[in-house]
Amino acid sequence: MRRFGVLMSLVLAAGLGACGSFRDLFSAHADLVAEAGDQRLTPQRLSQIMAGGKGMRANRDAADFITNTWVDYSLFAQAVADGKLPLDSASIAKAVWPELAELRGGHWHDSLMARRSSFSPNAADSTYQANQVRVLQHILFRTPPNAVPEVRNAARKKAEGALARIKRGTDFGQLASQVSEDPGSKRDNGFLPPTPKGKFVPAFDSAGWSLAPGAVSGVVETQFGYHIIKRPSQDAVRERINAYLIQSAGTRLDSIYMDSLAIINKIKIAKGAAAAMRGAGENPEEARNSKKTLTSFKGGELTVGEFMRWVRALPPQYAAQLKQADDSMLTQFAKILTQNVLLLRQADSAKIGVTPEEWKGLEEHYRGQLDTLRVEMGLDTAALWDSSAAKADRNKVAATKVDQYFDRVLAGKTRLRPLPSALAALLRERFGYRIYEAGLNRGVELAEAERAKTDSTKAKAGPMQPAPGPAPIPGMGPPAPGEKAPAAAPAPPKSPSPPDRGDTATGKR
Repeated sequence: MRRFGVLMSLVLAAGLGACGSFRDLFSAHADLVAEAGDQRLTPQRLSQIMAGGKGMRANRDAADFITNTWVDYSLFAQAVADGKLPLDSASIAKAVWPELAELRGGHWHDSLMARRSSFSPNAADSTYQANQVRVLQHILFRTPPNAVPEVRNAARKKAEGALARIKRGTDFGQLASQVSEDPGSKRDNGFLPPTPKGKFVPAFDSAGWSLAPGAVSGVVETQFGYHIIKRPSQDAVRERINAYLIQSAGTRLDSIYMDSLAIINKIKIAKGAAAAMRGAGENPEEARNSKKTLTSFKGGELTVGEFMRWVRALPPQYAAQLKQADDSMLTQFAKILTQNVLLLRQADSAKIGVTPEEWKGLEEHYRGQLDTLRVEMGLDTAALWDSSAAKADRNKVAATKVDQYFDRVLAGKTRLRPLPSALAALLRERFGYRIYEAGLNRGVELAEAERAKTDSTKAKAGPMQPAPGPAPIPGMGPPAPGEKAPAAAPAPPKSPSPPDRGDTATGKR
């Protein structure tokens, strides 16, 4: 207590000149949300974006999203102004590392499959004859759930007409592509994927498994409508069964291979890994450079910082799911990430890379993204390319363009979307920025207060009441005494609901 009294005395004795320092000591930059280069985001501006942006919510998640997007766009604008966009090959490789990792991992996987999943020339024929998996074709005439008898009868008559055409010699696949109402199989001449017995709905399954090679069923009724089913000949489906066998073997080998990576490299989950992962999701800025170990393995470890690098490369919906995951799901995810790291390490050892064509495609796509961003943000102006202009002037133009971009977001003229995660991470590595917790919280408070004020105003106004009489017509005044008011225009007819589409034969809707 005495120490606190001494501190207060010193602050009061210092007068007004010390007020700013005292406020900073306890509020930790509550007047500032973020800095990126020479640009600043204030709580008031953050609140304005949250309160006014279409579909925005005044909460901490929205504040984090807006702030991080603002930082990334500001750093991008600064890089344009300074002529320091990451355009050399090494920088591009860093910016597209998720795509490179996926390609290299895919090539390594393909090489493993080529060595380990060879089949005899007769494997597909043996599978066809073993009768454990079948490839079927079908034509569907759909009926909606709870269809009245008249509708079902009409669909049945169409099916009977199609069956009559097949019996007269019409090609089944051609007819399926013309008249079937199952959009998935219609595109492939009515073919369904190779499927084990019991996976279709019962009536369809029973009819399909009773057919001899080349035979066609009668009209089969299921909850989806009326089907005509064909069992194609062995020659007609040999390649499809081959592809199925390779895919099935690949799935089994993938599981065996990934498990072997864990065993051979002795993957161990660190104590408290789940809590560390959850904490990283709540404080991503602190976690970016964390060296805390999540998993260890022979010759390396997966740190919190590396975990966050992978998470940033995931689509936003997956990152959101991780925040809700329990401890067992988080530790399983850590193991899977570690297995991916080990797979890529093996690919490196085998000198697996990307082809020149793949690299060229990645480079062109990356440069195209940067060009699109420059245009969307208005950063393609000559004021930013004029090397004779002072750096400070170019940075002012860049800051203005960022503000104007967020103004367009507020006006509903553009959507707020984040930069590609790897590009954003690269810009943050190369340019200075800071995000202030207290400023973020202050921005949320202001936005919540503004939203509450707006809601209160709407509530006081009460529900909107219709004006008496017909709808006003521009250019016409009220009717003269004794005249009838013009009738209101009739309401437009309702649009028909789109048909329900689904995987009809398997029962998925």
